[in-house]
Amino acid sequence: MKNYIALILISMLTLSSFSSDDASSILAKVDQAQQSIKDKTADVEMQMINLKSGSKKIKKAKFYQKGLDHKLFVYTYPKSDEGIATLTIPGAVYLYLPMFKKPKKITNLAEKNTFNKSDFSLEDMNSKSFSELYTATQLNDNSDYFVLDLKPKDSQSSYSHIVAKFNKQYYYPEQFEYYDKKGLKLKVAVYHYQKIKGLWVADKVTMTNVKKKHLTLFIMTNIKINTGLSDDLFTVEKMMQ
Repeated sequence: MKNYIALILISMLTLSSFSSDDASSILAKVDQAQQSIKDKTADVEMQMINLKSGSKKIKKAKFYQKGLDHKLFVYTYPKSDEGIATLTIPGAVYLYLPMFKKPKKITNLAEKNTFNKSDFSLEDMNSKSFSELYTATQLNDNSDYFVLDLKPKDSQSSYSHIVAKFNKQYYYPEQFEYYDKKGLKLKVAVYHYQKIKGLWVADKVTMTNVKKKHLTLFIMTNIKINTGLSDDLFTVEKMMQ
């Protein structure tokens, strides 16, 4: 009997180890797929919708990205937001408000804040790879996608875990379910893609805050990828121009 119990325990440990390695391998392939897009520019429309009242606010911006860790948003609409910019570079996020004529560095303490009053937080806009941010466990595997449970490596994260669906053929994200520190579902993100230069590129992302009954829709048009954007574009000086 003791030998039987020991055999069961060994089998469980072996299965657990295999599952963890398999999930890590999937996440590594997701990162590899993401990194195939070296740079990207797009026109962005951000629709913020109150699901209870139906009211809608619209913001527009030019978006530039190089690699995973260089991102620049320059807002063009509405008039009150024109010239506002956010810059993400390794280790720092900056906000520029034209009225103050000086960019402000956003501290780590503020990363839980919303991104320009949307349902995305600065943490959601993180520029690190999935493998750097999360420890993954495989929950499910069907014909269309992998389901992974992602636990943030940063103890200061707003989330206890994220249930993520990744396309099984191309390894791109399809859906994220975010859970708060109490284990309650907080938000759901759904991704839509189009193929550009043979690569799948997200052109629409919907983030729904199930607690606040509020939704933010990111729509990207005029998307261009792998054009060779210069590092000089992603500087504090450039974001003020």
